[in-house]
Amino acid sequence: MSEVASSRERDRIIALAALLQTVTLVQQIAETGQVDQAEFETLLKSLTATDAASTEAVYGDLSQLKMGVSQLNKQLSKSKDKKDIILLRYVISLLHLERKLAKRPAMFDLISRGIDQIPQQIEYFGAINSPQVIARFADIYHRTISELSPRVQIHGEPSFLQQPDNVNRIRALLLAGIRAAILWQQKGGRRWQFIFQSNKMLTISTTIFKTL
Repeated sequence: MSEVASSRERDRIIALAALLQTVTLVQQIAETGQVDQAEFETLLKSLTATDAASTEAVYGDLSQLKMGVSQLNKQLSKSKDKKDIILLRYVISLLHLERKLAKRPAMFDLISRGIDQIPQQIEYFGAINSPQVIARFADIYHRTISELSPRVQIHGEPSFLQQPDNVNRIRALLLAGIRAAILWQQKGGRRWQFIFQSNKMLTISTTIFKTL
């Protein structure tokens, strides 16, 4: 394996870990109305890291994705429970939507312009996880990705899914999931790799997890 290929494979695992962290937090909000703020902020910040020097730098450092790497290991192993299968469906949906978005340059440009305005919002409201900034991320998702089909169907407790703040947090996370899916695609990620290269992916993911 060449050094360049190894680097690309590692970047793909990082992007997938971010994607798994995204959908896991989505499911936590849908089922409990709660979310780990540090893990949540890592994903929000990835949306504004448009000039990061590396895939890892998009997320600050790998320690910020420890939960996502752990979830990815579970997905790549042979022993998945019902909840893991639900998360995998979310992942596949987001990867599919990313491919749809890639064919809609005008929509992609609309998202980029919206993201470019976020730093001003953060400065005004004081934090990236303020309700107003999260609502802005959610609005970007709602006006763009939500128009693509099929939409991501979130399953959880209706009482939590009907709360506007939770809806905004979920949409903001799904936008971060699209960001991770784009990174994965840019580094040569393909859906067939889940079938034919799962063992190699698990080896890389496990190696990363041991360093965290």
